[in-house]
Amino acid sequence: RSTGAIVENALLVKVLEQGQFAEKAAAVDLLIVAFPLYTDAMPGVTMAFFEALEPYIGRMSSVLIGFLVHSGFPEKSHSKPVAKYLEGLVSILGAQYIGTAIFGGGMMMSRKRKKLISKLGASLGSTGQFDAALLKRTTPMEHLGLFARGILRLMAHTPLLNFYWDQQLKANGVYDNRFDQPYAAGK
Repeated sequence: RSTGAIVENALLVKVLEQGQFAEKAAAVDLLIVAFPLYTDAMPGVTMAFFEALEPYIGRMSSVLIGFLVHSGFPEKSHSKPVAKYLEGLVSILGAQYIGTAIFGGGMMMSRKRKKLISKLGASLGSTGQFDAALLKRTTPMEHLGLFARGILRLMAHTPLLNFYWDQQLKANGVYDNRFDQPYAAGK
């Protein structure tokens, strides 16, 4: 916005509207798609949007496309496969890939994270690309260290690792059903 660009936000939650979003996306100068990962997987509505872009393959050569991917995992390694997929997707579309910003370590928007996103946007506005140095700062840790992995292994043998989720299950009255297998064969 600081460069005078017209910015439009779209919340891609309605699968039936993906076609109209895709039509708009194929006609813009710059498209940024932001989405969370759920257990290392992109949400189905995000995939539906990407599938709705199929009619525009080869007709998006002037569109710059970048991504913001966030997850609860503190390290970057969980999000790298989806980043590689996204780069390939942009290539298939015939558009111009400007990068994927990976934000691990939770979904919360801290002041530091907002400032980093703002700087990414400013660099994008002035150069048409995500700044490579800023991309490295989005989630600097590639993998958990040996000590952190050891602590997690120890916690896995205690109720501490699942404490939050167990509290959520209890609050919703489904704690006793947590090991149910409704889709198992023969049930």
